[in-house]
Amino acid sequence: MVVAASQQLQRLESRLVGSQRREVMTLPSSENATVLVVDDIEANRMLLERHLLRLGCQVLMAEHGRQALELLATHAVDMILLDLMMPVMDGFATLAALKDDPQLRHLPVVVVSALDDVESIARCVSLGAVDFLGKPVERRLLKARVEASLERKRLNDHVQAAHAAAEAAHRSKDAFVSMVSHELNNQLTGILGYADMLHSKMIGPLNDEQAEFIGSIRRLSRMMKSVLADITDLSKIEAGILRLELAPTSLAICLQSALGTIRTLLEEQGHRLTLDPLDDMPQVFADEVRLTQILTNLLSNAAKYTPPQGEIAVRVQRNGSGTIEVSVQDSGKGIPFEEQARLFEPFFRSTTATTGTQPGTGLGLNITRQLVELQGGKIWFTSTPGEGTTFSFTLSEVG
Repeated sequence: MVVAASQQLQRLESRLVGSQRREVMTLPSSENATVLVVDDIEANRMLLERHLLRLGCQVLMAEHGRQALELLATHAVDMILLDLMMPVMDGFATLAALKDDPQLRHLPVVVVSALDDVESIARCVSLGAVDFLGKPVERRLLKARVEASLERKRLNDHVQAAHAAAEAAHRSKDAFVSMVSHELNNQLTGILGYADMLHSKMIGPLNDEQAEFIGSIRRLSRMMKSVLADITDLSKIEAGILRLELAPTSLAICLQSALGTIRTLLEEQGHRLTLDPLDDMPQVFADEVRLTQILTNLLSNAAKYTPPQGEIAVRVQRNGSGTIEVSVQDSGKGIPFEEQARLFEPFFRSTTATTGTQPGTGLGLNITRQLVELQGGKIWFTSTPGEGTTFSFTLSEVG
């Protein structure tokens, strides 16, 4: 498993380095850039070609827009010098065709035309032209426009290459996280299964010390499975691939499931739980599994940060705007003011634990916030140091 993970990381690193090398190699230089000149008058094309050759550019030429598009289908260019008034396909139609093509719309186009009225220039800009040169062409202005357009192209290529490399790295990271989480979860399931078998005394009685060790194995295995679930959820949320099945959902059933999940934790700490529900517990528009996860996270968080024999209160109410508000209040130390702004950040953990260092990754509240927002709700908290903390969230009521 460790070897496989190491090999995966090495492949990821080599792909990133390769992407960076390709990025540098594909950026055009000002000395070998290819410029497409589109003009129906041969003398104009020849004049522009002479100027461009002096700048060290390679030149392709077309007599009208349709011929230019045919050349672009088989040749890579770095910019276009485009006349407006041409037969077959004029400059305006050519600009529109370039704008509609995802592969060509980023090419810088400088319009070179005697048609220099404001309306025509504005139309060219709206169709994607980056600059305009009047005829007859002044050599110094042409040089400045070409160099500026090629610099724009270089910067755009750089941004796109960096974006592609980042997306590739993100996909590799997601694949790596998924692979590691899957493999570790499978191993933990086996460990937990054997530990449960020993705990049930199916293969013989346990003395007190053995029972304590088996209990630790079961507890730590469940904690690790919870950590893996959090990491997997965060990875899916960041990648935008977390699937939610939003439908009318019973809040009462989700709350009952969440309470069942943390019952052992409440009993171990001797917490007193009070529930203030509505007389007619409503349905909300939510994903049942994820709503249960939200409630479990908030209740578990309250239990961890409430001192033994403390009180935890859950309240459900309508807030008058077609939404249901659920609040979970603990009786802990509260959150220091300097930590409150960071509470929903991933991997952040408050220093106000009541039983020493609390287990976990610091992902629970971050994931909870994102799950609430993905279901169209809002989440917030109020906290006063020394007086406890209340987390509240809303979801839309059905009906």
